[in-house]
Amino acid sequence: MFERIYHLKHFIILEKVEVEKETQTDSYTKFFIEPLERGWGHTIGTALRRSLLSSVQGAAITQVKIEGVSHEFSVIPDVLEDVPQIILNLKKVRLRLNSEVPKTCYLYTDKEGEYKAKDLQVPPEVIIANPEQPILTLTADKKLKMEMKVENGRGYVPAEKLRRMSEEAPMGTIFLDAFFSPVKKVNYQVETMQYLERTDLERIVLEIWTDGTVTPYEALIQAASILKNSFERLIPKETTIDFLPEERPDREKEQLKEILMRDIEDLELSNRAINCLKNGRYKDGGKVNVRTIGELVQLTEKDILNIENFGKKSLEEVKSALQRWGLSLGMDVSDILKGIKKGDETQEES
Repeated sequence: MFERIYHLKHFIILEKVEVEKETQTDSYTKFFIEPLERGWGHTIGTALRRSLLSSVQGAAITQVKIEGVSHEFSVIPDVLEDVPQIILNLKKVRLRLNSEVPKTCYLYTDKEGEYKAKDLQVPPEVIIANPEQPILTLTADKKLKMEMKVENGRGYVPAEKLRRMSEEAPMGTIFLDAFFSPVKKVNYQVETMQYLERTDLERIVLEIWTDGTVTPYEALIQAASILKNSFERLIPKETTIDFLPEERPDREKEQLKEILMRDIEDLELSNRAINCLKNGRYKDGGKVNVRTIGELVQLTEKDILNIENFGKKSLEEVKSALQRWGLSLGMDVSDILKGIKKGDETQEES
């Protein structure tokens, strides 16, 4: 197939993502995403929120095998918690798995007391985010071995599905409902904002809370990457999209042009100076007909002093008046006044 190129009118694409550093932590961040075309705040905000809550990868304990326990409704001698309570505690352990393959963690007990997530023996690829999470409590000295499988996943996967997905699990293996998502909560709101000359654009204020195994910024990158890769599949490879640059006037140039087109009386000069500029004569005999500020600034000091009855005092008056407007004599404004015929300014005002 031949390549198709689309030349589309300018469209505002978000240019920056800023972070509120004062409140930023490993588990919370507020983002400011801007600028966006009108209506696109909710379009992008909703898509990001859904992607963050459902599709960010995280790790969880999916299987546990407890020595001497054959099923999940057992009671273990000298252990305060029953097996369902231990399983519930294991579900609350938040981990990060820096590996593409599952890893195994162990808990070995021998003395009376409370055992927490920090007591787990884990491989270097596994990082525990909440080491103070309780697992079980021994009421007497007792040797007990627990073996747990940690793997990466997305969203919520029930134990029954994990059991069906497992090829061969050893006898006594208990499967856990796995909540992989590291994102706990997402809020966003849309605000209007001004960008360059436009006042109808939008920004997204996005707040992300995680469990600490993934930072909010990492979660945002994952969510945005999933959306990007999904939408890219809708564009054929042989298609090229070219957004044309925005056509907007040079605001400063337009403002200067507006000033230059104004009548010289707006400079609040003395009547003597105004009359000399509008109806005077040059010392060499030519007629003076300066009507606008644009015509005045193109004159030099020598031109001004060549006007009859126009002395140095009047010259200083003109220079001072122009300076208040950010102008001076001898300026080259031909490009700015290009296409404006003499007298157009007066017609426009009338």
